[in-house]
Amino acid sequence: QNFNELFRAGAEKTADGEVATAALGDWTDEELLELLDQSKKECFSERWIFERQWTRNIWYTLGRHWIEYHSRDGQWKDKRLAKWIPRPVTNKCKEAVQAIRAMFTAIKLGINCRPNGSDPKNVSTASTAEELSPVLYDLHKMGRVESERDWWLIVTGNGFMHTFLDYDPKYGMISVGIEACSECGAETTSDKLSPMQPKCPECGAVGTMAPALDELGEPREEKRAKGQAVTIALSPLEIAFPNAYTCFDDVPYVIRMRWRTKRYYENHPELKKYAATIKFYKSPTDRSLQIFKSLSQLNDMGIAPIYWSEGSGGVQNDEGITEYELWYKPCDKYPDGLVVRYAGDDKPIVLHLEETEAIPGPIPYTDAEGNPLFTFTHAVFEHVGGRILGSGPLDVIIQKQDQLNQLDSMTQMSIQRASNPILLEPKGAEVEKFTGEPGLVVKWNPLTVQGNAKPEWMMGPGPHQTYFPLREQYLKDIEELAGTFDIIKGAKPTGVEAFSALQLLVERSQSRFAGVFQSRGESHKDWYKFAIELERQFGPDERTKSILTPARTYTFKTFKRAQLQGSMTIVVEDGANVPKTALGKRAAIEHAF
Repeated sequence: QNFNELFRAGAEKTADGEVATAALGDWTDEELLELLDQSKKECFSERWIFERQWTRNIWYTLGRHWIEYHSRDGQWKDKRLAKWIPRPVTNKCKEAVQAIRAMFTAIKLGINCRPNGSDPKNVSTASTAEELSPVLYDLHKMGRVESERDWWLIVTGNGFMHTFLDYDPKYGMISVGIEACSECGAETTSDKLSPMQPKCPECGAVGTMAPALDELGEPREEKRAKGQAVTIALSPLEIAFPNAYTCFDDVPYVIRMRWRTKRYYENHPELKKYAATIKFYKSPTDRSLQIFKSLSQLNDMGIAPIYWSEGSGGVQNDEGITEYELWYKPCDKYPDGLVVRYAGDDKPIVLHLEETEAIPGPIPYTDAEGNPLFTFTHAVFEHVGGRILGSGPLDVIIQKQDQLNQLDSMTQMSIQRASNPILLEPKGAEVEKFTGEPGLVVKWNPLTVQGNAKPEWMMGPGPHQTYFPLREQYLKDIEELAGTFDIIKGAKPTGVEAFSALQLLVERSQSRFAGVFQSRGESHKDWYKFAIELERQFGPDERTKSILTPARTYTFKTFKRAQLQGSMTIVVEDGANVPKTALGKRAAIEHAF
């Protein structure tokens, strides 16, 4: 709790035990706004190229296939086709996402912590951190977070995670006492005073601080957000950075974007003072947030208008505003890094939250050596040389998906227009048009056959037989391009019975995902590094974990934050980034004995 209070106050302890206000920088709002303007120009330059591709992949995953890009409007819209042309969709894109996502879910990543040297403090830290990994995994809800990250990773080829201390009021509020000086009357909160020898921050008098009282003689208190260490998954539509670099670790800064409603500002204890001066809008003006916000209005039936994707951003009754959070890595100008939060697009303002979150100010998270932590992780599905952003499996199968849909449409039209049975009725040559309607009645002149005519059925030729092998070839091409073979989806190949042969097929089918397996493992390793450092810096003094014994009784393991002050290296267990089958686990156990 003391660590959280020091963090909120932007304070640090000096050698003599006094609490001194930490310097948050000498930046003016004009300088910070100029920095945002320059950063946005670098981050959003030519970004529409990737937004166009990400939007297409999202629509195809959600079943919206018959679309085309209008370069004049800069939007994806429905194709203009005749009303009688069918638009069938065999959504192989979603099937590929489901198969690959299920394979990722089966991977249980393990963590190894190695001490940096033989110092007992480092050994204790590594041992405690390794045992604490399942506790932090549940605390950060990583099962849900990584599942959401994997969806973006497969659909867009890129997945991001951000670990931070969230001071949203939903995590609870705490009360901090207000102290007043009997000499000068200055007021301050108790967390800014030294508990050993409190001194007035204004006049410097010692022993003059006492609880401030209200009109009823009760001690006054200040409500503050409790705070919680969390990890969230970010889509590439919610984060921007200069794309001129080839590695995410080399990026000097990132801009995290979010949409905040007017109601959120009015109910937030620190932001409600801005609610009366900020101009709120119905939808974001940023293209990325427009696309992201529109997803809540689109289901698998594609009911929402397609122009919402990049037009109005899904206009709703709730007004809101765009927030930009700039995270700058340490450099010459900002030796300890920089975190700033802005509100608005046209005329942004700097949000001053020094008392609660110490922003704008240096990066608030540090490792055991005191180095600032840039708590963003990036995973790519397929690395593309020369750029940070990767590609996904849908990028290579959408063309085949279009061919499959077009072939199904042609087959359906052929059946409707040529394969339906037609009833011939001898009355007169009055045939004008074949509509393709089943059971169509065609009237013709029976005099052409000496009047010997009766009603009879005329059967259509049916679709051409070349359609069906071509369709099977398209399906096979999609499976091969996406890597989702039958063995990955649980189907046993024809003619294969031996378990060893099946295991070999599984390993060979998974070999093409080696790159994304490694990327996910590196991202998980970076996340745990950030999570353990936040636990060391801001966590409670003790955490307790319950363990169920074989005798169906519980034992309790206690972890102390004081045991996390050493230095260590985090690695992902060898082979943990690859899914394990039941057969593989059994073979490993049998081999061990």
